[in-house]
Amino acid sequence: MTAIGIDIGGTKMLMLAEYNGERIFRTVPTGRDCTPEKIQKEMERFLDDLSFSVDCIGIAIPGLVENENTVVLSDVLPHLAGMDTDFLRFTNKHVYMINDVKAALVREASFDNNPDLVVLMVGTGIAMGMKLNGQFINGCKGWAGELGSMPIPTNEGIRNLDELASGASILARAKADANTVHTQLEEEDESIKEIIHAAGGYLGIGISTIIHLLNPNKIILGGGSLQYKGYYEAALQVAKTNTLPNLWDACSIHKAEEATYMVAQGAMLFASSKQSM
Repeated sequence: MTAIGIDIGGTKMLMLAEYNGERIFRTVPTGRDCTPEKIQKEMERFLDDLSFSVDCIGIAIPGLVENENTVVLSDVLPHLAGMDTDFLRFTNKHVYMINDVKAALVREASFDNNPDLVVLMVGTGIAMGMKLNGQFINGCKGWAGELGSMPIPTNEGIRNLDELASGASILARAKADANTVHTQLEEEDESIKEIIHAAGGYLGIGISTIIHLLNPNKIILGGGSLQYKGYYEAALQVAKTNTLPNLWDACSIHKAEEATYMVAQGAMLFASSKQSM
Protein backbone atom coordinates (compact mmCIF):
# COMPACT_ATOMS: atom_id res chain seq x y z
CA MET A 1 0.00 0.00 0.00
CA THR A 2 1.32 3.41 -1.00
CA ALA A 3 0.26 6.55 0.83
CA ILE A 4 1.30 10.17 0.66
CA GLY A 5 1.28 12.61 3.55
CA ILE A 6 0.44 16.29 3.34
CA ASP A 7 1.30 18.79 6.06
CA ILE A 8 -0.70 21.99 5.58
CA GLY A 9 0.91 24.67 7.72
CA GLY A 10 0.41 28.35 8.32
CA THR A 11 3.20 29.39 5.94
CA LYS A 12 3.75 26.36 3.70
CA MET A 13 2.35 23.02 2.61
CA LEU A 14 4.66 20.00 2.47
CA MET A 15 3.61 17.06 0.28
CA LEU A 16 5.57 13.87 0.89
CA ALA A 17 5.84 10.44 -0.67
CA GLU A 18 8.25 7.64 0.24
CA TYR A 19 8.69 4.99 -2.45
CA ASN A 20 11.36 2.30 -2.90
CA GLY A 21 13.55 3.96 -0.29
CA GLU A 22 13.30 7.37 -1.93
CA ARG A 23 11.80 10.46 -0.31
CA ILE A 24 9.89 12.64 -2.75
CA PHE A 25 8.58 15.96 -1.53
CA ARG A 26 7.41 19.36 -2.62
CA THR A 27 6.83 22.53 -0.62
CA VAL A 28 4.51 25.36 -1.66
CA PRO A 29 3.57 28.55 0.23
CA THR A 30 0.21 28.90 2.00
CA GLY A 31 -0.64 31.84 4.32
CA ARG A 32 -3.88 33.01 5.92
CA ASP A 33 -5.50 33.54 2.51
CA CYS A 34 -4.94 29.93 1.45
CA THR A 35 -8.15 28.31 0.11
CA PRO A 36 -9.35 24.73 -0.38
CA GLU A 37 -9.10 25.32 -4.12
CA LYS A 38 -5.37 26.03 -3.80
CA ILE A 39 -4.89 22.90 -1.69
CA GLN A 40 -6.70 20.79 -4.27
CA LYS A 41 -4.72 22.29 -7.16
CA GLU A 42 -1.33 21.68 -5.53
CA MET A 43 -2.29 18.12 -4.53
CA GLU A 44 -3.31 17.35 -8.11
CA ARG A 45 0.00 18.66 -9.43
CA PHE A 46 2.00 16.61 -6.96
CA LEU A 47 0.08 13.40 -7.70
CA ASP A 48 0.33 13.93 -11.45
CA ASP A 49 4.11 14.21 -11.21
CA LEU A 50 4.55 10.93 -9.32
CA SER A 51 5.72 7.94 -11.35
CA PHE A 52 3.72 5.46 -9.26
CA SER A 53 0.13 5.01 -8.15
CA VAL A 54 -1.10 6.08 -4.72
CA ASP A 55 -3.70 4.22 -2.69
CA CYS A 56 -4.54 6.81 -0.04
CA ILE A 57 -3.75 10.32 1.18
CA GLY A 58 -3.33 11.60 4.72
CA ILE A 59 -3.80 15.32 5.26
CA ALA A 60 -2.66 17.06 8.46
CA ILE A 61 -4.54 20.26 9.32
CA PRO A 62 -3.67 22.99 11.87
CA GLY A 63 -7.04 23.12 13.57
CA LEU A 64 -10.05 21.14 14.70
CA VAL A 65 -10.77 18.08 12.55
CA GLU A 66 -13.99 16.12 13.02
CA ASN A 67 -14.67 12.50 12.00
CA GLU A 68 -11.40 12.37 10.09
CA ASN A 69 -13.05 14.13 7.16
CA THR A 70 -13.97 17.76 7.95
CA VAL A 71 -12.11 20.88 9.08
CA VAL A 72 -14.30 22.52 11.73
CA LEU A 73 -12.00 25.41 12.61
CA SER A 74 -8.51 26.64 11.81
CA ASP A 75 -7.31 29.90 13.34
CA VAL A 76 -4.13 29.60 11.31
CA LEU A 77 -5.85 29.00 7.94
CA PRO A 78 -9.40 30.34 8.39
CA HIS A 79 -10.54 29.69 4.81
CA LEU A 80 -10.11 25.94 5.30
CA ALA A 81 -13.03 25.80 7.76
CA GLY A 82 -15.65 23.52 6.24
CA MET A 83 -13.22 21.81 3.86
CA ASP A 84 -13.93 18.09 3.75
CA THR A 85 -12.48 14.98 2.15
CA ASP A 86 -15.26 14.85 -0.46
CA PHE A 87 -14.00 18.14 -1.84
CA LEU A 88 -10.48 16.71 -2.07
CA ARG A 89 -11.43 13.31 -3.47
CA PHE A 90 -10.75 14.42 -7.04
CA THR A 91 -9.32 10.98 -7.86
CA ASN A 92 -10.21 7.49 -6.67
CA LYS A 93 -7.86 7.87 -3.72
CA HIS A 94 -9.10 7.52 -0.17
CA VAL A 95 -8.45 10.71 1.78
CA TYR A 96 -8.18 10.94 5.58
CA MET A 97 -7.77 14.10 7.68
CA ILE A 98 -6.07 14.48 11.04
CA ASN A 99 -4.99 17.38 13.22
CA ASP A 100 -1.37 18.22 12.47
CA VAL A 101 -0.06 17.70 16.00
CA LYS A 102 -1.87 14.38 16.31
CA ALA A 103 -0.20 13.40 13.05
CA ALA A 104 3.18 14.25 14.60
CA LEU A 105 2.24 12.10 17.60
CA VAL A 106 1.36 9.17 15.31
CA ARG A 107 4.79 9.46 13.74
CA GLU A 108 6.69 9.71 17.01
CA ALA A 109 4.69 6.87 18.59
CA SER A 110 5.64 4.63 15.67
CA PHE A 111 9.30 4.98 16.73
CA ASP A 112 8.84 5.27 20.49
CA ASN A 113 7.06 2.60 22.52
CA ASN A 114 6.82 4.90 25.55
CA PRO A 115 3.22 4.58 26.87
CA ASP A 116 3.22 8.16 28.22
CA LEU A 117 4.24 10.53 25.46
CA VAL A 118 3.38 14.14 24.61
CA VAL A 119 4.25 15.83 21.32
CA LEU A 120 4.20 19.62 21.45
CA MET A 121 4.36 21.55 18.18
CA VAL A 122 5.37 25.21 18.24
CA GLY A 123 5.03 26.83 14.85
CA THR A 124 2.64 29.49 13.62
CA GLY A 125 0.39 28.20 16.44
CA ILE A 126 0.83 25.87 19.42
CA ALA A 127 -0.86 22.53 20.08
CA MET A 128 -0.11 19.09 21.48
CA GLY A 129 -0.92 15.42 21.04
CA MET A 130 -1.01 12.95 23.94
CA LYS A 131 -0.58 9.23 24.47
CA LEU A 132 -1.16 8.18 28.09
CA ASN A 133 -1.08 4.63 29.43
CA GLY A 134 -0.59 3.52 25.84
CA GLN A 135 -3.81 5.18 24.61
CA PHE A 136 -4.11 8.17 22.31
CA ILE A 137 -6.11 10.91 24.05
CA ASN A 138 -8.47 12.64 21.63
CA GLY A 139 -11.39 13.95 23.69
CA CYS A 140 -15.11 13.60 22.95
CA LYS A 141 -14.83 15.38 19.57
CA GLY A 142 -11.21 14.62 18.81
CA TRP A 143 -10.13 18.15 19.70
CA ALA A 144 -8.06 17.51 22.83
CA GLY A 145 -4.68 19.21 22.90
CA GLU A 146 -5.45 22.81 21.88
CA LEU A 147 -2.79 24.13 24.21
CA GLY A 148 -2.46 27.37 22.25
CA SER A 149 -5.92 28.41 23.44
CA MET A 150 -4.93 28.13 27.12
CA PRO A 151 -5.69 31.52 28.80
CA ILE A 152 -2.87 33.23 30.69
CA PRO A 153 -3.21 36.46 32.72
CA THR A 154 -0.79 39.22 31.73
CA ASN A 155 -0.37 42.93 32.41
CA GLU A 156 -2.26 43.47 29.14
CA GLY A 157 -5.19 41.34 30.27
CA ILE A 158 -5.92 37.68 29.64
CA ARG A 159 -4.21 36.35 26.52
CA ASN A 160 -3.98 32.84 25.17
CA LEU A 161 -0.70 30.99 24.74
CA ASP A 162 -0.76 31.39 20.95
CA GLU A 163 -0.83 35.16 21.40
CA LEU A 164 2.15 35.04 23.76
CA ALA A 165 4.47 32.27 22.57
CA SER A 166 3.72 31.17 19.01
CA GLY A 167 5.76 31.89 15.92
CA ALA A 168 3.03 34.20 14.66
CA SER A 169 3.09 36.20 17.89
CA ILE A 170 6.88 36.55 17.74
CA LEU A 171 6.77 37.98 14.22
CA ALA A 172 3.90 40.30 15.14
CA ARG A 173 5.77 41.69 18.14
CA ALA A 174 9.03 41.96 16.21
CA LYS A 175 7.24 43.55 13.22
CA ALA A 176 9.55 41.54 10.99
CA ASP A 177 9.73 38.29 9.03
CA ALA A 178 11.45 35.15 10.30
CA ASN A 179 14.69 35.71 8.39
CA THR A 180 15.03 39.21 9.82
CA VAL A 181 14.42 37.94 13.35
CA HIS A 182 17.12 35.26 12.94
CA THR A 183 19.56 37.89 11.65
CA GLN A 184 18.81 40.25 14.53
CA LEU A 185 19.32 37.44 17.02
CA GLU A 186 22.72 36.67 15.53
CA GLU A 187 23.55 40.37 15.82
CA GLU A 188 22.57 40.25 19.53
CA ASP A 189 19.77 42.77 19.08
CA GLU A 190 18.53 43.26 22.65
CA SER A 191 14.94 44.13 21.75
CA ILE A 192 14.54 40.95 19.69
CA LYS A 193 16.26 38.87 22.35
CA GLU A 194 13.76 40.20 24.88
CA ILE A 195 10.82 39.22 22.64
CA ILE A 196 12.21 35.71 22.14
CA HIS A 197 12.98 35.26 25.82
CA ALA A 198 9.48 36.38 26.82
CA ALA A 199 7.83 34.10 24.26
CA GLY A 200 9.95 31.16 25.33
CA GLY A 201 9.07 31.85 28.95
CA TYR A 202 5.37 31.66 28.19
CA LEU A 203 5.94 28.37 26.36
CA GLY A 204 7.67 27.21 29.53
CA ILE A 205 4.46 27.91 31.45
CA GLY A 206 2.64 25.72 28.94
CA ILE A 207 5.19 22.92 29.38
CA SER A 208 4.94 23.15 33.16
CA THR A 209 1.15 22.94 32.92
CA ILE A 210 1.39 19.82 30.75
CA ILE A 211 3.72 18.13 33.24
CA HIS A 212 1.55 18.98 36.23
CA LEU A 213 -1.68 17.84 34.58
CA LEU A 214 -0.52 14.75 32.71
CA ASN A 215 2.71 13.58 34.40
CA PRO A 216 4.15 12.34 31.09
CA ASN A 217 7.38 10.40 30.90
CA LYS A 218 8.50 12.21 27.75
CA ILE A 219 7.75 15.41 25.83
CA ILE A 220 8.95 15.85 22.26
CA LEU A 221 8.96 19.37 20.80
CA GLY A 222 8.86 20.26 17.14
CA GLY A 223 8.06 23.30 15.03
CA GLY A 224 9.85 26.20 13.41
CA SER A 225 9.77 28.51 16.43
CA LEU A 226 12.32 26.28 18.18
CA GLN A 227 14.90 27.55 15.69
CA TYR A 228 14.92 31.02 17.24
CA LYS A 229 18.10 31.36 19.24
CA GLY A 230 17.37 31.32 22.96
CA TYR A 231 13.67 30.40 22.66
CA TYR A 232 13.96 26.72 23.61
CA GLU A 233 16.39 27.47 26.44
CA ALA A 234 14.09 30.13 27.93
CA ALA A 235 11.17 27.70 27.77
CA LEU A 236 13.06 24.97 29.62
CA GLN A 237 14.33 27.39 32.26
CA VAL A 238 10.85 28.72 33.09
CA ALA A 239 9.31 25.24 32.93
CA LYS A 240 11.84 23.78 35.34
CA THR A 241 11.58 26.71 37.75
CA ASN A 242 7.80 26.41 37.93
CA THR A 243 7.39 22.62 38.02
CA LEU A 244 7.39 20.41 41.10
CA PRO A 245 10.86 18.80 41.18
CA ASN A 246 9.58 15.22 41.36
CA LEU A 247 7.38 15.68 38.31
CA TRP A 248 10.13 17.49 36.42
CA ASP A 249 12.64 14.73 37.13
CA ALA A 250 10.21 12.09 35.90
CA CYS A 251 9.85 13.75 32.48
CA SER A 252 12.48 13.96 29.75
CA ILE A 253 12.17 16.72 27.15
CA HIS A 254 13.66 16.47 23.66
CA LYS A 255 13.58 18.25 20.33
CA ALA A 256 12.14 16.14 17.52
CA GLU A 257 14.46 14.52 15.02
CA GLU A 258 13.66 15.23 11.35
CA ALA A 259 11.07 17.75 12.53
CA THR A 260 10.60 19.03 8.96
CA TYR A 261 8.91 15.81 7.87
CA MET A 262 7.33 14.52 11.08
CA VAL A 263 3.81 15.85 10.49
CA ALA A 264 3.64 14.70 6.86
CA GLN A 265 5.04 11.29 7.81
CA GLY A 266 2.46 11.01 10.58
CA ALA A 267 -0.35 11.86 8.16
CA MET A 268 0.98 9.20 5.81
CA LEU A 269 1.07 6.56 8.56
CA PHE A 270 -2.41 7.58 9.70
CA ALA A 271 -3.84 7.15 6.20
CA SER A 272 -2.12 3.78 5.77
CA SER A 273 -3.50 2.52 9.07
CA LYS A 274 -7.04 3.63 8.17
CA GLN A 275 -6.83 2.12 4.73
CA SER A 276 -5.72 -1.26 6.09
CA MET A 277 -8.60 -1.49 8.59
